[in-house]
Amino acid sequence: MWCRSTAPRPSAGASPAEIAITLPDGATARLPVRRSARARRITLRLLERRGAIELVLPRRASLRAGRRFAEEKAGWIGARLAALPPPVRFVEGAALAVMGVPVLLRADAASRGGAACAGGVLRVPGPPEEFAARVERWLRAEARRAIAPRVARKAEAAGARPGRISVRDSETNWGSCSARGNLSFSWRLVMAPPFVLDYVVAHEVAHLVHLHHGPAFWHLVGALTGDRAAARRWLRANGAALKRHG
Repeated sequence: MWCRSTAPRPSAGASPAEIAITLPDGATARLPVRRSARARRITLRLLERRGAIELVLPRRASLRAGRRFAEEKAGWIGARLAALPPPVRFVEGAALAVMGVPVLLRADAASRGGAACAGGVLRVPGPPEEFAARVERWLRAEARRAIAPRVARKAEAAGARPGRISVRDSETNWGSCSARGNLSFSWRLVMAPPFVLDYVVAHEVAHLVHLHHGPAFWHLVGALTGDRAAARRWLRANGAALKRHG
């Protein structure tokens, strides 16, 4: 989600990592600042995963102009931050859904090795300060195990040959396909219903054949997955909450 200004101003040197502005309710919002060589105007970008609004400055825009734009949009910023779903932390006793199956997080300091799931309980070894990182590591591995065979099956059905498959934590996209055929997916999809993950895989595999969103592309997506409209509706309704996990 974006909010844009109309014109950049001349550059005023390097930008700080963040700025602070006052919202209409008196609260302070800290906005990460990023300069972009591709940006043509000053923008505000909602970072759902981080629970923040990013101020994006074109290369020649001044920080003063960026701050003024952010202050003018303080009401917009406050409303977007207030509308964010609450974070879901990976802590002892938290409940997740993994490929549609409920999973309870439990600390198990006495065990060795990595996290292991059995009977709907994910037992996480190690010290408390490593708990969340170990849960995420396990989820990333589960995402790989769920995604790789789906890519293989759908690529074969589409007559395509995928390149490298990676699992990342993109701020914006659930998946991507490069011009070289490399596919990337958000590990958070493993916490979505299986039909949603299946749709995203089909979407990116279809890009191996059609690097556009024209009718031929959507026809292939439909041939590779089930109800794509339902999956898109689910992501629109629940995607922000999914990005708040971790």
